[in-house]
Amino acid sequence: MQTMLAARYLGPMRVEAVRVPLPQIADEEALVKVSACGFCGSDISIVAGTHPRAKAPLTIGHEFCGTIVEIRSTRTDLAVGDLVTSYPLISCGRCFVCRTGNSHVCRRLQLFGFDVDGGMAEFVKLPVSSLLKLPQGLPPVRGAMVEPLAVAVHGVSRAPIQGATTAVVIGAGTIGILTALVARSRGISQVMICDILPSRLKLAEELGLRTVAAGEDLKELTNAVTDGDGVDIVFECAGAPDTARDMTALVRCRGTIVNIGVFKKPVAVDMQAVNFKELSIVGSRVYAREDFQQAAAMSEQIPLHRIVTHSFVLGDVRAAFECSQRGEGACKVIIHPAGPVALNE
Repeated sequence: MQTMLAARYLGPMRVEAVRVPLPQIADEEALVKVSACGFCGSDISIVAGTHPRAKAPLTIGHEFCGTIVEIRSTRTDLAVGDLVTSYPLISCGRCFVCRTGNSHVCRRLQLFGFDVDGGMAEFVKLPVSSLLKLPQGLPPVRGAMVEPLAVAVHGVSRAPIQGATTAVVIGAGTIGILTALVARSRGISQVMICDILPSRLKLAEELGLRTVAAGEDLKELTNAVTDGDGVDIVFECAGAPDTARDMTALVRCRGTIVNIGVFKKPVAVDMQAVNFKELSIVGSRVYAREDFQQAAAMSEQIPLHRIVTHSFVLGDVRAAFECSQRGEGACKVIIHPAGPVALNE
């Protein structure tokens, strides 16, 4: 029996690279040799044992790209040798939102790497319908970043961009930085981003973003930039209780708050400010398929590789998890199953 190496969640605080059987594909499936796979906050919660759906044993990973090595389909132009990523959402197709064209918020939504085995492995078996072809020659690091870029593309699409000139992004992790870059690319001329970690602010500044420490410094800057009116849009990408309290103070009357960060439990929001300023608060969850397609098209224009701060081989998945969990000094951590790859590739 052929085997492969995979990053397996084996129980709370247990993730190891172990050998598992090589997947066997059926009709309308493909076998993909994984080139790169990213760690994200959801993976950290899975390994910590706090994710409500993920059950051990499980191969984690939903941000990945690779090359098709085997395919069985008569309904696609994809072929062996194509570089692809995977749209990782699994929707039921039957509930109200699926029937009305919003399957990304399916009542029974599942994902590769959460509910079924994902792509942090040497190979992954996927439905052909989930695959999206990437530009040939795209560096693996960029290919693995298409999924988080799609989160940012969707989040920005949830805001009334036309006519907006100012925005604040709360949280300078991977999603926050990507949201700021996408918002800037969509024409918002003054995008400010804040965080409590100096290392993340330094990275955002190196990418040409206007940075500021969270708290009073942020309020002073937004007041100065907007003559005290507040910004047009706030993108909340931190999912922290303090940011929920702050976001209504930063936005102008009749402005918009887009909640992209996932709060782990209910938080306090200044609803009086929502009333008095007639604010709009909009939710944003993952991405629609068209957001994923846009992200793939943007993968060569946005400096995705600059957000990757650490790279590990698959055998060092435990060290990669610990690096991601620490946060300070790390933004995006990438696993390379085929061996070491330079961060600038």
